[in-house]
Amino acid sequence: MVAKLNKLKTELGGGRVMYRAEDAGPIRFGVTGRKRNTTHVYNSIKVPNHILPAESDAELQVMLLLDVSTSALTYMAQPHTLVFPRVGRKGKWRYTPDLEVIVPRWFVRQLEMGVPFALAALKLPQRRAEADDLVVLVLEVKGASKYVDLSKNIADQPEDLARARKRAAKKEDYEAKLGEAEKIYRDIGYHFYLVEDLRDLDSFNLLHLPSILMDDGAKITQRTTNLAWRHLQRCGGLTTYAGMIGALGGGPFGREAANCLHIRGHIWIDLSHNPKADTKVAMPPLLGSRRKLISLLSFEWEA
Repeated sequence: MVAKLNKLKTELGGGRVMYRAEDAGPIRFGVTGRKRNTTHVYNSIKVPNHILPAESDAELQVMLLLDVSTSALTYMAQPHTLVFPRVGRKGKWRYTPDLEVIVPRWFVRQLEMGVPFALAALKLPQRRAEADDLVVLVLEVKGASKYVDLSKNIADQPEDLARARKRAAKKEDYEAKLGEAEKIYRDIGYHFYLVEDLRDLDSFNLLHLPSILMDDGAKITQRTTNLAWRHLQRCGGLTTYAGMIGALGGGPFGREAANCLHIRGHIWIDLSHNPKADTKVAMPPLLGSRRKLISLLSFEWEA
């Protein structure tokens, strides 16, 4: 028997309401085994105590990017549901976004400048991002099939035309709902971004990310971080993947430690490709709770 999900209700004014799960987990779990497309369940490194639903391959790719991104502090899949009046018609819309992420404002500015999502997630944040306030970024992840021209390649049979008109009407209603939801987010101080797979994901090779994330279980101590930071200081703040691995003991254990330090945001590795010996490694700005880390270490980084 499935336990009932307790929900918290927040009035947003104007007949608009936001619902969240009382346990701070997904508001719904759409991965049921009944869908025809590929779905996933995912244990995120940055989301303890919850199993997350990924309702498409593209959503899973975004979660992998968030887990390796030094800009993303935490996130939630299917985080909340908005209920709000329909525009121009009676009734109400319901909208549940794919993801809600906590990021520095620097990350949002990258997306606003047209930087593809995958590139923004894998970039080294600017040093000034350390002083940024942290903001809520809501993500809707859609594949290219949602944006094809439905009027093309349609047969002249009346039933085919009727189906095409119905699909076009659903697409128009969906886009109107999405536009109204974006206005609501803007009103409450959230940011919104539509991740399109062709623009934001498909032009990047992300097949190496799962192997990097497997190293999160490495045994990392304050001394490990200290070794990494001292090595970066000696190198003027920039080193190579081989250099960092060597500073952390070399071999498979050194590689595992380097990958783990990146995942935890203590160092940054250029993961826009599968890292090689000459891949760049640098000191990232410490965001959120990571700022407290430096006070625990005997080594103080010189900005």
